[in-house]
Amino acid sequence: MKFKIPKLFRVPQSKRNPSPVDGRRRIIEQPKPFNPNWQRYCPQLAFPSYRHVPGVTPHPNKDPQGHSYGLEENDGAIPPPEAWRENEDYLYGVDLYNFAYWWEAHEAWEGLWRQAEADYRLFLQGLIQVSAALIKYHMRMLRPLRTLSTAGRDKLRQVLRNLDHPVGMYMGINLNEFLTCVDTFFEPFFLDPVSDKTYERVTVKPLIRLYF
Repeated sequence: MKFKIPKLFRVPQSKRNPSPVDGRRRIIEQPKPFNPNWQRYCPQLAFPSYRHVPGVTPHPNKDPQGHSYGLEENDGAIPPPEAWRENEDYLYGVDLYNFAYWWEAHEAWEGLWRQAEADYRLFLQGLIQVSAALIKYHMRMLRPLRTLSTAGRDKLRQVLRNLDHPVGMYMGINLNEFLTCVDTFFEPFFLDPVSDKTYERVTVKPLIRLYF
């Protein structure tokens, strides 16, 4: 897919390889999965050769060394929400998210989001923003972490309020369960002070479980 890097993933030159909260310069490595043994939902598609970190690794689509350079974008009609089990882009996005390819997950979902409407669109945007917040978590960029995680969770909560489902299932995700998990994960970053230990202490793993 060809993709223009969105503002929420852009990193100003002055903020690349940012310092952690105590002021020491930190070299940013690629993210690591919270659970490398997590179930895959679209195993027929291989993962990219690296996890993109804006300002650190080659841009996947713009740089000739990027892992998706030259790939064409699929502009076909998207499946409806109820056909999520056959929606390869959606399932692959979930796999990418769960295995810490957070930038790539955004790209997989972004093509669907552009054509989606109503709750479908809101749901995908919520997932995209939570994924973007995890990139900021990895890069230890506190302010955008707070902004994006709040915006993403608010959209998913709106979808949950609109649902006519007893346990809050939407496109295979139990939104009650997922929101409880990501709320717990992000909560320490809204308390003062936030230190290096805050980033290193993972209380829950904010993974997506699909219920078939």
